Amino acid sequence: MNILLAFLLGAAITGFLSLGYALWQRAENERMMHSIIQGLPIPTFVIDRNHRVLYWNKALESLSGIKRKDIIGTKNHWQAFYRSLRPCLADLLVDNKLEEGEKWYSNQITRASSLKEAYEATEFFPRFGSNGRWVHITAAAIRDARGVIVGAIETLEDITDRKRAEEELIRMKKLESLGIFASGVAEDFDTLLSAILRNIFLAKLSADEEDKILEQGLSIAEKAGLQAKELAHKLITFAKGGFPVRHPEKIRPLVEKALSNKTKKGVEYDISLPEDLWMVNVDAKQIHQVFENILQNALDAMPEGGRIEIYAENTEEDGNNTLKSGRYVKVSFRDTGIGIKEEDLPRIFDPYFTTKGSRGRGVGLGLAVTYSILKNHEGFITATSMPGGGTTFQIYLPAVREH
Repeated sequence: MNILLAFLLGAAITGFLSLGYALWQRAENERMMHSIIQGLPIPTFVIDRNHRVLYWNKALESLSGIKRKDIIGTKNHWQAFYRSLRPCLADLLVDNKLEEGEKWYSNQITRASSLKEAYEATEFFPRFGSNGRWVHITAAAIRDARGVIVGAIETLEDITDRKRAEEELIRMKKLESLGIFASGVAEDFDTLLSAILRNIFLAKLSADEEDKILEQGLSIAEKAGLQAKELAHKLITFAKGGFPVRHPEKIRPLVEKALSNKTKKGVEYDISLPEDLWMVNVDAKQIHQVFENILQNALDAMPEGGRIEIYAENTEEDGNNTLKSGRYVKVSFRDTGIGIKEEDLPRIFDPYFTTKGSRGRGVGLGLAVTYSILKNHEGFITATSMPGGGTTFQIYLPAVREH
């Protein structure tokens, strides 16, 4: 639809511009072109050969938050999409410098199959909406009767839901294949550790009370064994979701219990949990683990201290995204930590992926386990972040159905 739209508009604008600027300024033609573009349901803008914005429609106003009156006649259209000055796809076409697109679009620019002058790319724009949006861009050069480029048109199609569905499918296939492997290994590992820990316990009972070195060594071995057993249980939870036993629960006690184990010097907490929150249908033990994992992630991101905000609200989803339609309680955790790079965000729920490097206290299973638990609860989790600007996790838990 975008390619056809670009073709039709390109043809219309080409004919319009080819009459020359004098004719272009005629009020009737201006009103006609303005009416056509403003009425388009797809976010669209047009620039001239000098990169000045000629048209900026209502759909793009809604998507970008920038009003037409503030952008027409300027070269500031990039501000709607990027944090610093860089060309849009339409700019590259106006300058006939598409080869420079590799620098800005990571070799993702492709020629549209059904229109010679049109090119496409897909980008994630963190500034769109509350959680950022995936956008499919289509741009086409506008030429006059002599074939000279006199401008360009660019359309932007929000494909966030489709992109997230594709990523969800890929992630679930990856989790499924890894889960089959992890389940078998973890259960065997857990059995072996149980035997080792039993023998350590017996050895401690039979050890000479005066043999402090032996007792200390056995205690260290026991502690390491218990930590390894905990890791095995995490693997099993990741692989199977732990078969949640769900009951109606209140959010506040679950959050407070998780907080009781996650205190750190120099960290302030701002908590807002309204009394009218719906009860959620969850396995309390597993959701406690989810909250602990998120809090630990926040604490690790703030080695020098900072602030963690925890707030919740009732929400109803219409089934247009990865959640089924219905009632949910959305619990948000926002920290003031170091943040996560944009390119790392899609991978943070993958098993064994970690951004902590030498700071790491774990092996990259916490968020993978969290994701697995929430999927088995028919819930969901999203993350938004900016390097140096902290991270926000939003957890959706299914509310208890009304009777």
